[in-house]
Amino acid sequence: MEIFINGEKVSLGIRTTRLLNVLEKLEANVIKHGEVIVELKLDGEMVDGRALPLNKKVRVLELTTRSHREILIESLYLLESYSNKFFDNLDDISEDEQDLSKVIEMVSFVEWVLGIVLSLKEATAIDLLYTDYDEYADDFKKYAEEVFEAFKKEEFGEVLEVLEGAVSPLVDDLLLNHKDYLREVLKEERRKKLLN
Repeated sequence: MEIFINGEKVSLGIRTTRLLNVLEKLEANVIKHGEVIVELKLDGEMVDGRALPLNKKVRVLELTTRSHREILIESLYLLESYSNKFFDNLDDISEDEQDLSKVIEMVSFVEWVLGIVLSLKEATAIDLLYTDYDEYADDFKKYAEEVFEAFKKEEFGEVLEVLEGAVSPLVDDLLLNHKDYLREVLKEERRKKLLN
């Protein structure tokens, strides 16, 4: 089996040809380098991780990986357009509170933004540069958890109340600062690459 990671042919000393074993060893290698698998191709075909053809004989395995920081940078670039959609949904839902698809979309957005907020705290020096960032992250996490809990209980009125009253101002704050955060993360990434 030929193995390619990010377009480069690699030899990781994997002797087994069982796909599951190969993937386990590859994943351990990727994690060791602080990255995640974002794309998997078997013999040129894109594969969903939930539907791996474990019994199929594979000749070429291709992985695309990215660092957590690269994913964070991309997320910060996308934040503004996704936030606009969130606020549009929030406006629309006030007219029709029974539109479950919009509620699901907004809850998913909150989950995604929570990932950004926590990644900024854990994977960057943002909390050292902005002294109030830890408090902001704690507030976002608290209100996001309230949204998730109300959503699980199917209390959609409460979901909307927390989204409008607490989460949307926090999203506004993040939007105000996200370009500064992005600039700092990009500086950190350049420093990291210089050191390596």
